[in-house]
Amino acid sequence: MARALVSGITQQLGSFITSEFKLTASVKEEIQKLESKFRTIQAVLNDAEKRQVKEEAVKLWLDKLKDVSYEMDDVLDEWNTAMIKAAIAKEEEEGEAETSTAKKRKVLPLIPNINFSILHHRDIAHKIKELNEKLDEIVTERVMRLHGFELTTRGNALKWLRDH
Repeated sequence: MARALVSGITQQLGSFITSEFKLTASVKEEIQKLESKFRTIQAVLNDAEKRQVKEEAVKLWLDKLKDVSYEMDDVLDEWNTAMIKAAIAKEEEEGEAETSTAKKRKVLPLIPNINFSILHHRDIAHKIKELNEKLDEIVTERVMRLHGFELTTRGNALKWLRDH
């Protein structure tokens, strides 16, 4: 029984590690997708502002979209700031590496920088994943309303609004 428990835990842990690795490894690609979505959302919000939308349901949907766009902007800013800091740190390391004594001093601090980079990529990847989930909910809500359904707060059950 203990072996079965350990085996189950090992499989779950392996699956978790694999998913975390994939998420972290694909963060650059996800950043590009997030930038594209962000530009599209900004265009939708600009169009809506020009049209001066009057329907309350649409206004509510646009407000949710605007909130997520602010979060997206924050994540993109965080990523860009981290990339700039990494580039500066790399330039400083290359400048200091010209002397052999500097090389010796820089060997030990490299390990924390690598760990920080991996942890930061993982953190950004999780933020992007959460944003994508929020966007999916907003899009689903809008599509369902367009087709006469409304999402309820209980178990995401669908309710038919139109009279049959």
